[in-house]
Amino acid sequence: MLMKEISEYIERNLGVPGRDNYDLPTSAARFPDGAHFRIELLPTTLKEYEKLFSLCDDHDFVCNKITDVRGAMFDTDEEIIKKCEMCRERGVELVMSPGAGEIYSDISHQMAVKAIVEGKSRGMDMLVRTIADMMRAIELGCRGFLLYDEGAMLVCSRLRQEKLIPPEITFKISADISVSNPLAFKFWIEKAELGSKDSINPVRDLTLPMLAAMRAVSGQPMDIHAYWSTSISRTLDTPEIVRVAAPVYFKISRFGPGVTLEEKVLQGLRVIETIQRYYPEAKQSQYRARDSVLPAKPHTWKPVL
Repeated sequence: MLMKEISEYIERNLGVPGRDNYDLPTSAARFPDGAHFRIELLPTTLKEYEKLFSLCDDHDFVCNKITDVRGAMFDTDEEIIKKCEMCRERGVELVMSPGAGEIYSDISHQMAVKAIVEGKSRGMDMLVRTIADMMRAIELGCRGFLLYDEGAMLVCSRLRQEKLIPPEITFKISADISVSNPLAFKFWIEKAELGSKDSINPVRDLTLPMLAAMRAVSGQPMDIHAYWSTSISRTLDTPEIVRVAAPVYFKISRFGPGVTLEEKVLQGLRVIETIQRYYPEAKQSQYRARDSVLPAKPHTWKPVL
């Protein structure tokens, strides 16, 4: 079978583009408030949360979402309650990583040498403990979770479907699950029964034609790295990314020696300024945007398994 025939078969039978979309059509999809993009930052401690919100005030900067990758198991109940309270009062979505998050915390040699992708649940005991930690965070007020493990995603999807966790809970599929093409995008939307408020973080280095082909599958929000470490810096790509892939959350995940929280905020501002300069039609959501799922007050929900 020729490559052309395989592409045509995929388009005909699976309903996704058979090639990356080099035409780069403009996406018609939007967030429910009509916005094209939102900005996401990654503080992990209460001190960093406080500093972030102070910097937002100083620079007239809107952070729409916090994704906290520290791992909820490292936070006390009081710390989680305070993080939820700060985000709720500001009108910012909060997504936490249950269990160890991205930190290797197992006794596994494979984890020690980083032969296992960050965030994976090694064995069923670890998976169960991660879900239990998510339940703790839900009880304390968190309503959004970053998931790195396919097995954990299946359990969480079923719990939400059966209303064993609050129905407003949102899930974000991590880049570490490595969604890298339109069929994988379609697979996770369907298999995990993702709703319109959930999001998928594709692998970090997809080109514009690759993202355009993904967007042809669904209007599901995507989390796209504008920065990752000091190796990915896509500021000048962001206007075209917004145009072809909206709605998107831009992740300002810049980290490394000498990278301060203030620099992360300033680079987030540079992303917004660049989009405004080269694609002025694009709109950013504001605080408390319609459809935002904000943290709840603590102990308004109890586990009922």
